[in-house]
Amino acid sequence: MALMRFLFKFIIRIILSGAALYAAGALLPGFIIPPDLEYLFLGGLTLALINTFIRPILKIVSFPFIILTFGLFHVVINIAILLLADYFLAELAIQDFWTLFLASIIIGIANAII
Repeated sequence: MALMRFLFKFIIRIILSGAALYAAGALLPGFIIPPDLEYLFLGGLTLALINTFIRPILKIVSFPFIILTFGLFHVVINIAILLLADYFLAELAIQDFWTLFLASIIIGIANAII
């Protein structure tokens, strides 16, 4: 039962991450990602894996900073996650810091839905 719930949430996370990547690509001119469905699925899968396995570790390690900044350090964690996804996804290109910052907010909102 718990495994089915985990898989269902993981599939929803893949879909929402792919949709967030598409939204960031459509809204931000410096965020370049191919709009192909299979690449959005691959990007969503990459982000879902990073958010499932690496994000909790980053949150535990940076817990004092999260407390000191009243939760604003989550943006830095989202930026690190997006940079890691950019490293693994060959066709994803992020032009500058402000594009990275705004894209991390868009993807962070999608992650907060789950």
